[in-house]
Amino acid sequence: MKTQHISKFIVLISFLLLSNNGFAQKASKVELPSTYDFDYIYKLKMTHKKGDVTLDYYLKEDAAYFGFDTAAMTKGSEDTKMFMVMDADLGVTAMFMEMMGKKVVQKSKLKASDFGTETEDMSDYTFTEIDSKTINGYECEGYISENDKIKMTFYITDDVPVSFNQVFGSNMKNMPKGFNPDLMKKYAESGLMMEMIFEDKKKSKNNMTMQCTGLEETDFSLDTTKYGSMLGAFGG
Repeated sequence: MKTQHISKFIVLISFLLLSNNGFAQKASKVELPSTYDFDYIYKLKMTHKKGDVTLDYYLKEDAAYFGFDTAAMTKGSEDTKMFMVMDADLGVTAMFMEMMGKKVVQKSKLKASDFGTETEDMSDYTFTEIDSKTINGYECEGYISENDKIKMTFYITDDVPVSFNQVFGSNMKNMPKGFNPDLMKKYAESGLMMEMIFEDKKKSKNNMTMQCTGLEETDFSLDTTKYGSMLGAFGG
């Protein structure tokens, strides 16, 4: 996973909260597929000075969507269950919710930039390769990308069948200094981040570590036909 994809992980959680609270434009007329199928669960542990949290992402090989289990974000709300799907082909995020005995879905439109399909200027970053290491049994190549404000040390592997790249895209406006263009081709269709250390050189309170603690096979399938609209369910 390339550096702009890693940074999007950091803002993704905030975006999900905003979209679920009505800040994103509604997309009620978008027709979802009858099912979303998944092959793997990607467990991501985020370590921050304020505490740790493990997030479960659901991936499918060659699919332009991924799922996100919000259980870690909805602790204390036992009566509410939510599962999010970000669909790049449809340009929507769909929040599937079980509340008050009803199953409802809230759909919101996303801009191209939310998927990373717009190019990003990273010309002020340097990019260097570091020693590789094995994480969770996968051989990972190591890299450091930094500028005067941020330093990211990350490890990625292409020895897996799933990736976020088909969702977030793989374009960049200007490559970081020292970036090897062959890496773009190598990880364009595959490549998964297994560890990332994010350092804010100005504000250490923002420092965090993200690590894949497991990549598990699954046959989970979400039946979207069982979820109705918020308006139909609650008459609001």
